[in-house]
Amino acid sequence: LLTGFLELGLWLSGIPAMNFFPRFLLAGILMNLGLVMLLEWMWNSRRKVGRLGLLVIYAQVISAAVYGLLPSVLIGVAAACATAQAQLMTLHVLKFHVSGASISSYVRRSDADRAKLSLHKDQIECIGLEGILAEGPMLKFASYVRRYIKKNSSVKFMIVDFRFVQGTNATACALLSKLDRTLEDGDIFALYTNCEAPTVQMLLSFGVAQSKIYDHDSACSSSFQLALRECEDRLLASAAEPLLYQKGMSTVGIDEDAMTPTSLSGEALHLAKLARYLRCREDQAVALAKKGTFQRRTPGSVLVRQGTRSSMLHIGVPEDSEVVEMVDVGQSYGAPHQVSADGFGVLCGAECVLYDEHARATWSVSPAPCSEGSMMLSVGRAEVRALAVEDPELYMCLVTLAGKQLLRRGDALSQAVELNKGGGWRGAAFDRHTAEVCVSLLEDESSSLQRLASPTMERKNVSRGGKNAVPSGPAPAPKRLVRRDSITDWATGWLRQRETPMSTSPSQGLDRKMSFSVL
Repeated sequence: LLTGFLELGLWLSGIPAMNFFPRFLLAGILMNLGLVMLLEWMWNSRRKVGRLGLLVIYAQVISAAVYGLLPSVLIGVAAACATAQAQLMTLHVLKFHVSGASISSYVRRSDADRAKLSLHKDQIECIGLEGILAEGPMLKFASYVRRYIKKNSSVKFMIVDFRFVQGTNATACALLSKLDRTLEDGDIFALYTNCEAPTVQMLLSFGVAQSKIYDHDSACSSSFQLALRECEDRLLASAAEPLLYQKGMSTVGIDEDAMTPTSLSGEALHLAKLARYLRCREDQAVALAKKGTFQRRTPGSVLVRQGTRSSMLHIGVPEDSEVVEMVDVGQSYGAPHQVSADGFGVLCGAECVLYDEHARATWSVSPAPCSEGSMMLSVGRAEVRALAVEDPELYMCLVTLAGKQLLRRGDALSQAVELNKGGGWRGAAFDRHTAEVCVSLLEDESSSLQRLASPTMERKNVSRGGKNAVPSGPAPAPKRLVRRDSITDWATGWLRQRETPMSTSPSQGLDRKMSFSVL
């Protein structure tokens, strides 16, 4: 404090204090500060900035000593731009790569359609991108996709998702359009989802068809889910071979039109469909209908809202209703997450009526433009609870259907969580099918696939067979340079993590097929 007051007084007095100090003392202070700074930046910072950073510092110091301060600043700016571009070229852009074996659209389908999708599940591939799309990352990504489809010739549909992309440039879009033409030549139908307006304009300018780009979400579905649904619809339309009956498959859904009496109409037809959905007798369905009322709800009308405790159980009439289930997961921005779109019968507000809990989701009638509304049977809570004594068999049917709905909701949320976990330092997310194909690419002798990422490392032991296998014996194994954190290494780590049968990691959600076909 005393030093501060003395300096302030000396400064306010106007006395030229520099004239009272020896010149060599002032020069020594400046030289000492300069040497300390040189030592700090040219030697002590070697562990902080690395060799490339030290090289830039030495270049700036030498240029400042020879040419002056301004040229050294220009050299630093140019070096910073070149370094940023070089680092941008080595970034990874793959966030997830999964197939139809582990993900599906949230549209509930008949047993026959689910069986067809299960038989051809390897024909749909979904790839998620992240970060900034520039020349280098897109060259690596395009090379990876080309080698993947060459190895896995069963791919017929591919979705490229841009949800986690932070920016693109014209060169990246040009490379993506070339990849699109390659996929077309291979009879692979590609779709692009969650695209921003600038990306859409660049893709269109480079020749990508407008029908392949999903740049807008619908009222209740994301563009990724819309594209996935279109791929499944196209796959079902192209799967013309007859479906053989398999043991354990439910007969409901294989020939549903034959099971619905065509001679019925009006309320009698609705009762027949309800009895088939509830797996009960028609007299039980009639008794349940007498406890409630049939109503045709307009498109977009909300049946049960999340967080409320509804006093009514709304039952959707199969084939005459389509109800969308949305869950607000607490995102800071964005619409609630869709978990199902059901047209084969649904129980809305079952947890409120059966378990006396708050609604965990919002059910609303599908707002599709071609929809004429949905026929719903609304029954009060007291009437449903009375079935536990009056008709325990029917009450058990309702409880069973409600439990299966909760399982489907859990599968949908698990699928969404798994797709959000990939990327960054953790590496891309895979399922078993895509991981096994990626690991098989490691046998490829092409160096372009084995150099997908950052710094090289020496691999001393190679346990795989084939031409590059290391012979057994006392002779030292030859050294081979491979890239760390490559896509194939991520896939290998994914499979190695799941080799232990006792593993209970929640990341195994994509390792199993979703249980919609069972429910």
